[in-house]
Amino acid sequence: MDLLDPPRCSQCNSEIAMEDFWRVAPKQSRGTFLSGSLGSVWPVCGVKLRVLQGRVMASWALALVVPFIVLTFLDSLNPVDRDSVSGKVRLIAFAAVLGGSFVLQWRWTPRLPRLRFVNDGEAVEYPLVIRNRGLAEDRARETKLLEEQLELESPDVGKPAWTCAKCREENPGNFDICWKCQTARSVPS
Repeated sequence: MDLLDPPRCSQCNSEIAMEDFWRVAPKQSRGTFLSGSLGSVWPVCGVKLRVLQGRVMASWALALVVPFIVLTFLDSLNPVDRDSVSGKVRLIAFAAVLGGSFVLQWRWTPRLPRLRFVNDGEAVEYPLVIRNRGLAEDRARETKLLEEQLELESPDVGKPAWTCAKCREENPGNFDICWKCQTARSVPS
């Protein structure tokens, strides 16, 4: 499992679209962490899941700390006067690295939370239901494929029903032979 793969429900093994949850979940003032103990009822199997933010917090800490460590390391290797051109270039590069880490964080943060079952007696708010975006898309794709396959297999579907001239039995439009007496359709409708 990749670090950024969507989590799977531990009961029914279906993927959970955490980006959708993150987009609508209540967050703290800066929008970097969810506020409170949040959970969701997973609609596929009805299991109650708690959203864990440990990886989100750790990744934000790394995004803030790593650029400062790199800058300190570069300063220890080659001290530069901050007012010189090379010092200003180093500060601009530092700002670019810091800014890039923030951009990556904003993009990755919704994929980082993990889920676990809610413990007995644990206080969890369920303001949201995670919908399975993939499940609906898969069903729509399967329906479309089945319709296309039916059109390829039976191009006569949709023809009007016809009545057999011999036995007067009504037959579906895609039948060329009467199902009752095996007489061929005499005049196509």
